[in-house]
Amino acid sequence: MNTNAESPNRREFFKGPAVGARGYALGASFIHPEEAMGQSIEANLEKVQMESLSNNTTSGLIFWSVSYLKEVYDNKGREQYLEYFKKNSPLRAAASKRNADRLGFTGSDVKSAVEIIPAMLTFEYGPKQKYEMVEATAEKARLKCINCELWNHVQATKITDDLCSVHSQYWWDGFVKAMNPKMTSNLVKAKPWGDSFCEWVVELQA
Repeated sequence: MNTNAESPNRREFFKGPAVGARGYALGASFIHPEEAMGQSIEANLEKVQMESLSNNTTSGLIFWSVSYLKEVYDNKGREQYLEYFKKNSPLRAAASKRNADRLGFTGSDVKSAVEIIPAMLTFEYGPKQKYEMVEATAEKARLKCINCELWNHVQATKITDDLCSVHSQYWWDGFVKAMNPKMTSNLVKAKPWGDSFCEWVVELQA
């Protein structure tokens, strides 16, 4: 196991995308039917005073993130990589949920989850992130990511390994369970699988 992949500085990156990245000027395009939403992502983001950070800062963080994921993948191999993120992504999600709480992003139902999570991810990946709400009720929601800066960088650097789908699946599910243990999230479409967008289904289990 490569010690760099486990170093405290690397772990800290995943603990606080909002705090560790110092906040981003969030202009992310979030598309949803007005009638389907309660509090919107924009309303959540208005609670936080953002610094304007340059595109270079955003790009640098994404470059570091992709480099880290690729390093872990190459050092561990695919099977160990999958097991590693199945175990660790929910822990990182729980830490992100605590950051969301500190920022005043609160809620315990499905609609709240699919409003808060994209806001937290936009902190990490910057204002070019774009999401589209397909469906949103208190019990079930479907959300698409139609522009992902992490994926764009993976493509630009011609990395063919699937670096993100396992982390995405278990990070999202870990986050919603931190909000409400009865909620689940499943990644049903993903760009690394050949789809044109990533899509999650979040549900409240009976």
